[in-house]
Amino acid sequence: MRFLILRILTHSELGMFHEYRRQNKEGSKQRAVNFDWDVVDRVFPAAKDSDLVEMQLRHYTDQGVAETRQWLKRQEKNWRLEGNCPKDKCYHFVDPGCLFAMEVDASTTPARGSWAVFRKRDAVTRAILADGESSRLAKSAMIALHDQEGERTWRVLSDARPDLFTTNQNGTTMNTSNRKTGNNGVELPPDPARLVQILASVGHTMPSAVADLVDNSISADATKIEITFGRPDAGHGRWLTISDNGHGMNRAQLEEAMRIGSGSKYDENALGKYGYGLKGASWSQAKVFTVATKCASKAACHLTWDADDMVGWVAKSDALEQWEQRATSINGHGTVVLWKDMRPPQSMPTTRGLDPHSAEIMLLERHLALVFHRFSEGKAAGRKPVTISINGKLISPNNPVGHPLASAYDLKTIRIPTENKDDGKVQVQAYLLPSENEISNYHKAEGTESVNRALDLIGLHGKRNETQGLFIYRHDRLIKWGGWHQMWETNDEKTKLARVVVFARDLDDSFKINISKQIVQLPQQLQAEIKKIADVARRDSQKKYRKEVPPPPQPPHQIPPIDGGPGRGFGPTTGPRLPIPLGPAEKPPSPPEQPPRIALKTVKTDKFFWKLTKGNHWRGRSAG
Repeated sequence: MRFLILRILTHSELGMFHEYRRQNKEGSKQRAVNFDWDVVDRVFPAAKDSDLVEMQLRHYTDQGVAETRQWLKRQEKNWRLEGNCPKDKCYHFVDPGCLFAMEVDASTTPARGSWAVFRKRDAVTRAILADGESSRLAKSAMIALHDQEGERTWRVLSDARPDLFTTNQNGTTMNTSNRKTGNNGVELPPDPARLVQILASVGHTMPSAVADLVDNSISADATKIEITFGRPDAGHGRWLTISDNGHGMNRAQLEEAMRIGSGSKYDENALGKYGYGLKGASWSQAKVFTVATKCASKAACHLTWDADDMVGWVAKSDALEQWEQRATSINGHGTVVLWKDMRPPQSMPTTRGLDPHSAEIMLLERHLALVFHRFSEGKAAGRKPVTISINGKLISPNNPVGHPLASAYDLKTIRIPTENKDDGKVQVQAYLLPSENEISNYHKAEGTESVNRALDLIGLHGKRNETQGLFIYRHDRLIKWGGWHQMWETNDEKTKLARVVVFARDLDDSFKINISKQIVQLPQQLQAEIKKIADVARRDSQKKYRKEVPPPPQPPHQIPPIDGGPGRGFGPTTGPRLPIPLGPAEKPPSPPEQPPRIALKTVKTDKFFWKLTKGNHWRGRSAG
């Protein structure tokens, strides 16, 4: 959890330095540097707004480098770095536009690091601001660069101030001395560190990467999966484990599992596919990952991949640290995957009342509750029920069509031609969800909180309009949801109650499922059949929507007064006015004159355009 924080200082912040005040340049009484809330969220995700974030920071003084206790304190929308107002004359140059740079290790409490200020036209400032790593400073007052994100910036700072800033150790681990040359060419193995960066760019989020490892646990016949997401400021940085009680692996199986492009054999019902998920998902989130495993009546074994130390593609089996041994301990049999040195997301999740770390746990819980709901419900074919927990809290399944008021249409089986003799089978079933009013009435007796939770679950914690459409399952695991693919281009508000479940097995090639199991392309023939089934649910959703939306109120019909004085033919003027029958000599008032009807005709051509001229007449002219 090592970060570089960069900020261009403003006039109001420079009152932190006594020398700036002595020069009568101070324009405000502020004695601190501002820290943007999103930067603090990323660097200190477990910090609550009420917390004081403690730090031990080194900085320059007139006598040399000193270390001082400082802290971050929440002030309205942002935070402020307080606790140290240097009186040293070495800061005589500070002016608006100076660069403030801080290195901080946020994996411990208190955090440790250093900071320095550079002139506006200093070579260090120019070099950093001229590099693409500082690009986000163009629209943000402060940025936080994690690890390799600030590789060149770190190098500039460590060269200029080696007593304050450390050198980034990342870089190539390629060993060029062992190249083999033959008669027909030269052996050129890939650079491990660079290849890892490529493999990690598969597009995983943290929840989708964890789900990829849960796939492996379920394929190993696990019935209990425990996820631990440790506090990032508890001394070990940002780390996570996925532990299961599956059948485990022996040493040879572990070695094959750690191989990139593993040749492992997959059962017909397995959730894995390419022999890549373990490595790709792990490297997408962490620089270092360890797999510990144990078969029944066998000794446990482990192997580690470290992206910064992969010379010769050697997976390490060195002894684990004590905390790592505790995190990867196995009772009986099973497997544990430990991620270390995890990369934080560029933008931390924000939820009212939750710190970013807790918000990440909440998003992970929601993702797993939806993706694996059939396994948690015991509905997965050929599988025992599976329990999944995060930090000891059991995850409740979220079935997208599981509300008691959801209406199911007939289950249809569609055959898809394959290269095999037997056609593939896809099961499709449409559902009509209850409206918000129906859900509210159904849960009203349970209280407002139950109503809101039911609405949140059925809306998948988002807008219901965005979750209508197809829910595609592969071996009972949800892999894609929401939207109508190419069948309908937009999500109509009136069809938001329609969902269609698609169950597929052994059709990865036909569906063009990608390596991360997040992209699906449905064959045209299948889309045509699904469209017929979905159209019924969409039309029923439109009908229900029209019934739910009341018609706009109509103004009361006004009867114009009749000559002869107010109230003639009516009751008292202070009471309701009711019409009486008209006499034979009296004629009803003429209706207001209606505007003439204008006929419109749709013209489809790209060789003609219309022009509006004075007098509101349309004129057309050929574009050719």
